[in-house]
Amino acid sequence: MTVEDILQRIKEMGGKLTPQRRMLVEVMLAAGERELTADEIYQRIRAVYPDVGLDTVYRNLRLLVKLAVVNEVKLPGKLALYSLNQKHHQHGLVCLDCGKEIALQHCPIKELETVAREEHGFVISSHRIELFGYCTECGDGRR
Repeated sequence: MTVEDILQRIKEMGGKLTPQRRMLVEVMLAAGERELTADEIYQRIRAVYPDVGLDTVYRNLRLLVKLAVVNEVKLPGKLALYSLNQKHHQHGLVCLDCGKEIALQHCPIKELETVAREEHGFVISSHRIELFGYCTECGDGRR
């Protein structure tokens, strides 16, 4: 996926294409599958756009999460982590202890998409399912 592909997705979903948004996408694309904190993203953008504010980064992250372009993982007592959603939807198991994410290949939403469309005239453009719990290494979280 390229920066232009992602920017086109933002545009198709009604988002404006600003220089800061472009830079945020470039930073996240360069990070690959690595998750970044908002401050890490801010520092990387600020190296190119010294006048950008942290509030601008947070505002853009919130919008891109809402548009399902960026994934946000919030674990209790830890900073939120952001990564680029290179798929239109994804599903995962997230460990509340170590933060490990396990991707699920099966999409359980297919039937719901049909019901939404046929019964309500609603077209689902994207979705994300996260199930929170504890991985086998962390046990049941009562350590």
